[in-house]
Amino acid sequence: MTPGGSAAPLGARGVADDARATRPASTAVERPDAARGLPLADSPWVVGAALVAALVAYAAIVVDVVEGGRLSSLDDDISGWVARSMPTVAEWLARVLSWIGGWVAVTAIVAVVVVWLARRGALELGVLLIVVALGGQLINSAAKAGYDRPRPTAGSPIELPSSSSFPSGHAMTGIAVFGLLGLLLGRELPPGRRRAAAIAAGFALGALIGASRVVLNVHFLTDVLGGAALGLAWLAACLFGMWAVHARRRRRYAEPS
Repeated sequence: MTPGGSAAPLGARGVADDARATRPASTAVERPDAARGLPLADSPWVVGAALVAALVAYAAIVVDVVEGGRLSSLDDDISGWVARSMPTVAEWLARVLSWIGGWVAVTAIVAVVVVWLARRGALELGVLLIVVALGGQLINSAAKAGYDRPRPTAGSPIELPSSSSFPSGHAMTGIAVFGLLGLLLGRELPPGRRRAAAIAAGFALGALIGASRVVLNVHFLTDVLGGAALGLAWLAACLFGMWAVHARRRRRYAEPS
């Protein structure tokens, strides 16, 4: 029967039934495409554990630096050894890694990746990358101003930056931005060894960028460790925030209209 009560045209009922049978499931319960496949994005316990661990590590490093603890007491000795004994090859490799982690290269990389994500219909992930990059810079600048730690003075092959030493901005950017880039690359790969390798490569590159600042003697070891911990905490906080937004969106879509 038609809505008005008259008989439906011959075959109309079968067509309607076929349409319902072949109609795709409601997108209300599907995950947004931007989040699909992003490793850790839908693992709040893993991300939450990483956030807590990173914050605890950062707090411990801060206390050690402020109170002159056992770890920071090694900073001057390490800096002196770097100034006297670091091989020239290592210094030149560190220059390249340091440039990759600088604001010019990071800005260019982020811009290219955001455009690529937008073209693939994953602009939300592009926004996440921008938030991680810009937010990390703001947090690092505020932290540097708060601690106002002097740079190493044992000698460096490059000019010392004018900003404070703790925490290292390169180390924070390395872990937060390049770690996220590793996760984005892993999103394009099937679960397994290749995905794990892509994620590990992103974080490894970030760690090397941080280490390059010690090799160049523009940061103490504790500066880099603190920056890396803060970068991991910031990345985990952003991933947790994205998970919360998606969880709320799924609940809203699942509610009966």
